[in-house]
Amino acid sequence: MNFKDKKVSQFMLVALFALGAQAQTIPGPMVQAVRKAVTTNPEVQARWNGFKAANNERDVARGGFSPRLDLTASTGREERDTPLTDYGSYNFSAARLTLNQMLFDGMFTANETKRLGFAQLTRYYELLEISETTAQEAVRAYADVVRYRELVDAATQNYVEHKQTTEKVEERANAGVGRRVDVEQANGRLALAESNLLTELTNLHDVSARYLRVVGEKPPASLPALPEPFKLGTMPESTTALMRDGLQGSPTLNAAVENVRAFKAAIASSKAAYYPRLDLRAYANRDNNSGGISGNTQINGIELVLNYNLYRGGSDMARERQAVDQREQARDLQEKACRDVRQSLSIAYSDVHSLSEQQKYMDQHRLATEKSREAYRQQFDIGQRTLLDLLDSQNEYFEATRAYINARHNQATAQARTLAGMGQLLSALGVKRDDVPSAQDAGQDRAGIDPAELCPLEASVVDTVEQIKASIVMPPRARAALPAVLVAAAPAAATKVSLSADALFDFDRSALKEGGVAKLDELVAQIKGAQLDMVIATGHTDSVGSEAYNQRLSEARAEAVKAYLVRHGVDVKRVRAIGKGKTEPVADNATAEGRARNRRVDVSVQSLAAPAK
Repeated sequence: MNFKDKKVSQFMLVALFALGAQAQTIPGPMVQAVRKAVTTNPEVQARWNGFKAANNERDVARGGFSPRLDLTASTGREERDTPLTDYGSYNFSAARLTLNQMLFDGMFTANETKRLGFAQLTRYYELLEISETTAQEAVRAYADVVRYRELVDAATQNYVEHKQTTEKVEERANAGVGRRVDVEQANGRLALAESNLLTELTNLHDVSARYLRVVGEKPPASLPALPEPFKLGTMPESTTALMRDGLQGSPTLNAAVENVRAFKAAIASSKAAYYPRLDLRAYANRDNNSGGISGNTQINGIELVLNYNLYRGGSDMARERQAVDQREQARDLQEKACRDVRQSLSIAYSDVHSLSEQQKYMDQHRLATEKSREAYRQQFDIGQRTLLDLLDSQNEYFEATRAYINARHNQATAQARTLAGMGQLLSALGVKRDDVPSAQDAGQDRAGIDPAELCPLEASVVDTVEQIKASIVMPPRARAALPAVLVAAAPAAATKVSLSADALFDFDRSALKEGGVAKLDELVAQIKGAQLDMVIATGHTDSVGSEAYNQRLSEARAEAVKAYLVRHGVDVKRVRAIGKGKTEPVADNATAEGRARNRRVDVSVQSLAAPAK
């Protein structure tokens, strides 16, 4: 296809969203950012102009097949004096029209046109490469802006938590019930939280600046978060499929292959110097007063012109050797490109799967630290946890949240790296350039890359977490021998007391009401002096509200009952608090009476029987 006569407008991209669920998971502003980046990025523009220049250069070489028509005209005055005749001074004029058609040039023009066609394909694949890379950078820029906005929110919340804790500790110290060293410790952790917030704000500024560089405009004030789970496109089912499809589709590797083909054609072009050149030439001369002869002269002719160089000082052989060496250099660069693509694809594909697994573990860790933080805060309020425990739990929750957010967005960028390396990111996003031809229209005459020209497809393989866990054999635990003369006391049957939560607590509160502790006082009177094995306070709620809300409320109310028992003489080591949320109802939640029965705290008292003799 000849693009010389085609009017090329500025970049026009059409966002084509797939109708399936996959496309619905990609935020629209992300696709718009990719479209904007590929439209305005100067690196893409430079490669596009390089591709057009290569097409024009091939047309220059192709012109050697066409005839050449030259017109030469001259006029002037001259004085001529020969041994035979003195012509004196006279005016003269001459015109010559020459038509030259190359008949044979040692296949130079054919091979040079072929070489420049391969060079054009090299520029074509380099254009695809920079387009895929720019799309990947745009996805990364979008994901990083969203990532650090979330991290700024998390760091802000972390700062607020530390600020509230510091104020509470200062109030206790000022009231004489706390230590000044706790104030200093709290202020130190508050400074660390403020430093973390500053760090995330700095990171947000940096990625926003990178977004401006890649996309060409500042990120909008509001960007949709990445959905969970996030899927850019269809990933290969295995590493084998990744290498098979990824290497064949890689723009980087295809550009290297075309570069080798171009230098191979250059070898054939250099051999043209060993052959003669044959031209067919036709000419017509029109002269006036030519050579001092007055009047008009007409000369018409046609001729075959043979030009055959017999010796050029060895330049032709040196030029052929140069072309051979350049082809070998291109082959080495192709091998390097194959290895680089193989490495980048292997790492990106591994990151997609490993980060996906990490998200599960990090989410579990985040949720667990959130629960422990809430429990530690309540225990700190009743004196069962130190300030250091509380501050550590707050910091651990922040770090767990940060790790989870980073894992989510790193996994998204790993998908972009994988698809871009395979040359499939733009199609996965539904972004298509209108003014860029297909490979076939650009002159591609091969169906794919010859497998013999590819580096080995093997990828590094390491064990998975599950494989390592399955291979671990835990050593048997040694059991300490019990004294022969003693027999441990057997626990007696447990006594269970069910306390109405409505009597103990106000609505949506976990602090005991002053008038609601009579039942607890009766329970304390019954168990005082008994040999206790364990007292378990289990909080329950009705089904109103979310599962997470009911779980937190049940745990908090169980902790409040535990704290009351401890303050009234029950050994803290013998008391446990458990929250069951709405998971164990004793009545139907469809009625108000049933919900009231389900809102309760069950206290189970396990006493020890007298030891056997």
